[in-house]
Amino acid sequence: MPGYTVETPAGPERGIRVACQAHDTAEEFPAGRGSVAFYCPDCGYELEVTLHDTHEWRDLGERC
Repeated sequence: MPGYTVETPAGPERGIRVACQAHDTAEEFPAGRGSVAFYCPDCGYELEVTLHDTHEWRDLGERC
């Protein structure tokens, strides 16, 4: 299985950048999206990535 990297680019907008290392395919998603789906057509895999910002963390038990 190929390797993937997930990054949060530096800057005021904290989006998500997902890249397939084997095929040099990458996609950058804008800030404000908690979950994103990245698809590499060469691998045939779709990854779902969820970003949790620790600056806005709260106890998940509060969601009841």
